[in-house]
Amino acid sequence: MKRHAPQATGPTTATEGDETLDDTFEALADPDCRAILGAADTAMTTSELAEACDIALSTAYRKVERLSETPLLVEGVRFDPDGDHAAEYTRGATDATIELGDDGVTLTVDDSAADPVSAAFDTTGVSAD
Repeated sequence: MKRHAPQATGPTTATEGDETLDDTFEALADPDCRAILGAADTAMTTSELAEACDIALSTAYRKVERLSETPLLVEGVRFDPDGDHAAEYTRGATDATIELGDDGVTLTVDDSAADPVSAAFDTTGVSAD
């Protein structure tokens, strides 16, 4: 299944009634997802994340899929000279804010403090490692 690679472009806001709100809170409640987010400060494949987090590869694939449906994890492509390109993932958020108001819960996930070198190249989602 080909997923649209989300781009880390600034704050993402989810409010009551938005599936992203529930998906993000569910992912944050999962210890394996939190471990993956902690490890994904640099671009890593699912296999690398599984190894770094000491979780089964099949579990890592499920958790990465779950996280990819939220603004928390950004998918990119690792190009290989031999043509064996692989999906790689990095943390898509540097900050999150929860607001409780009359309209319910609002979650804002922000990536504005992302690595300035990466931002200068404006190539989120593409790696030549």
